[in-house]
Amino acid sequence: MQTELMPSPVPDDPPPIGKQLKQLRQAKSLMLEDAAAATKIARANLQAIEAMEYGKLPADPFLRGQIMLYGNFLGMDGRLAADRFIIERDGNNTPASSALLSSLRHHSLAPKKLAEPTHISSATLAVILLTLIVVSFSGFCLYFSWNPFAFLTGKALPHSATTTNAFHPADPASGNGNGHTTKALQVDAFFRQNDTIIVTVDNKPTVAQQQSKGATARWEAEQQILLEFSQPDSAELQLNGMPVPFPENVNGRYTLRLPSSASTP
Repeated sequence: MQTELMPSPVPDDPPPIGKQLKQLRQAKSLMLEDAAAATKIARANLQAIEAMEYGKLPADPFLRGQIMLYGNFLGMDGRLAADRFIIERDGNNTPASSALLSSLRHHSLAPKKLAEPTHISSATLAVILLTLIVVSFSGFCLYFSWNPFAFLTGKALPHSATTTNAFHPADPASGNGNGHTTKALQVDAFFRQNDTIIVTVDNKPTVAQQQSKGATARWEAEQQILLEFSQPDSAELQLNGMPVPFPENVNGRYTLRLPSSASTP
């Protein structure tokens, strides 16, 4: 007696990907709103994917990305799900679809490397900041006509001194630079250090003046000027606009007598 072999049952075709995605979502007790919030995919697109409403779906590059993301979120192979969805949409007519699906089963979807923001190196940032500081400092110096090198070395031109002391005993207005006329003798001094000066102008009373470093002074006379300095080389001197040497030491005093033939009153 021969035994008849029963034909093995033919396995049912798996449901479409859209339906599988819907079943997985419902199995997780998730609403479309929950899936949309978690995947950042529009609810309308998720609903169209599950219902396989192909006319409502975006272009293939965007569609593949959304299905891959949705499938991975629900625990499927998102890349395989995306390819099968496209094949189902095209009516299973894509050439070599079976080979493609077979090869994709052995590969997991690798996350795309996001573009990193451009970073500015510390050296470049330091150069930019240094350039801004130099430009700002130069503009400050130009605007205020300030010479930083003269400030650092303690030297400046006589006309740039911060204090000016014009003295003429015969003319009280000469203290503020108003109302005096040009005399036969005019001595200008720019002080490089602090000093005490004994001043005699024409036949006027002798006076003592305290001068500080960086100050300027001017004495005018019609006949004679006598200046006695207590410190060597304490000032740069000019007579009627022409440089004159600082007087030499005589008994601890440095006396400038103008004119040189004049006698002490």
